[in-house]
Amino acid sequence: MELTLNRFKGFDIYQPKYGYRFSAEPFVLTNGLEFKTPKKVVDFGSGCGIIAIITALKNPDSFIYAIEKNPEYIKIIEKNLRINNISNVVVLEDAKSIPPNTIDYFISNPPYFKKGKFRPSVKYPNEKFETGGSNMFVAEARRLLKNKGTLRFTFHPSALVELVYTLNSNNFGLKAIQPVYGKLSKDSPFILIEAKLASKDYIEFKPPIVLKELEPSI
Repeated sequence: MELTLNRFKGFDIYQPKYGYRFSAEPFVLTNGLEFKTPKKVVDFGSGCGIIAIITALKNPDSFIYAIEKNPEYIKIIEKNLRINNISNVVVLEDAKSIPPNTIDYFISNPPYFKKGKFRPSVKYPNEKFETGGSNMFVAEARRLLKNKGTLRFTFHPSALVELVYTLNSNNFGLKAIQPVYGKLSKDSPFILIEAKLASKDYIEFKPPIVLKELEPSI
């Protein structure tokens, strides 16, 4: 697999030259994600590992599981860990070996387009489209998180009603919704959602994130 090297302020990331490449979601998901005390974190569907790497660099006393089933992407994550001298991330093919109810933060940038509703990409026809729906990663978060643990993820705004139902069905309380914009004059391409396990809904609608104002750095 041919790779390209992307350099950011404080870290470097290899990712495939062709195929699925990360966009703005990892930077939104890790924005402001500095923990006051050490945490155990899952990056579910890690891809090239960018979310795990930024989280690890911001929180050197925390421990991150990067979960990625694609063997080629696992090699890329391991390469990215080496070039950034990161030792507080472990890469796993799945989350089966992680004991239940031990994780503080579960972070995910899942595929969120529904087939038939959006035009597939020629370069990556499958990677951005749902395979198991929102219930799959929410159920996994429910298994792994401690009570009051945080689920933090991005999704398409059109699925908000479905997401609220899925979260409530899995004993999550919705805590925050934050729209993300490329330009405020355009529709929001995705939203940032936070929920807590074994908690009641208490929703805060946060000010929008404008991507051009978000600096990709640690």
